[in-house]
Amino acid sequence: MSRTNKNSYLKLLLISGISALFGGILGGGGYILFSNSGDKIRVALSNAMVQIQNYMLPALILLTIVSVIIGEYSCRKLKFIGEQILKTEDEECDNWEYKEEKIGAFGVNMNILSQVLGIMLLVTGYSSSYIEENVGRFLCACVIFMICEGYDSIWQIRYVKITQHNHPEKQGDPTSKKFQQQWLDSCDEAEKERIYKSSYKTYLIINRSMPVLIFGTMILHLFFDTGILATVVVAIMWIIVTFSYNHSCVTLRGNYIKK
Repeated sequence: MSRTNKNSYLKLLLISGISALFGGILGGGGYILFSNSGDKIRVALSNAMVQIQNYMLPALILLTIVSVIIGEYSCRKLKFIGEQILKTEDEECDNWEYKEEKIGAFGVNMNILSQVLGIMLLVTGYSSSYIEENVGRFLCACVIFMICEGYDSIWQIRYVKITQHNHPEKQGDPTSKKFQQQWLDSCDEAEKERIYKSSYKTYLIINRSMPVLIFGTMILHLFFDTGILATVVVAIMWIIVTFSYNHSCVTLRGNYIKK
């Protein structure tokens, strides 16, 4: 066995030992903490949930307003940048395209954040006792939620259309299941390289995050009795991501050999 291989195994043992020690300290500390003040923590969390439920409707209204403001701001900026791209050439054009990508990324990030926050706020009211006592309030929250989600969905289509207007070579129907592939096919080699590198980096981040999320959901279930569903969902997502990536690699390799 080479020295490098020995070092790899020793490093693995060291990391495993440190992780086990950290887990033991965290578990033991959590047990002591909850043994002494577990009821107080549960009451505090329950009160926090009640407060979130009380402010769910105004929070959803505020979220919708902010989403519209940011969405319209992003679209206006993208249209303005598109006009500048058509007027300029070479290096100055590259600078405008960089600004376009930056604003587009900001808009997409805020759009997804809006959808996630909307779901998280609405979910706080997903209990039979709350709905029975606040039927009208919950229905209003559902309506506001659908308005917000509807705007976010329409914004995504507008973003694609604006980008296609600024770059006529970009192809793809945003309502089609094959949109991502159509869009990728219309990109040049430099754009494809950025997409591939970003996708691989995202895969690495997800793969590193999954064990942490599984550990976190297990700890939450241990102390708060949240149920195993969250852990199961994260585990399934980890399997799907890993299997999809490996299947894609093998398929692409096979297609390359056949050529």
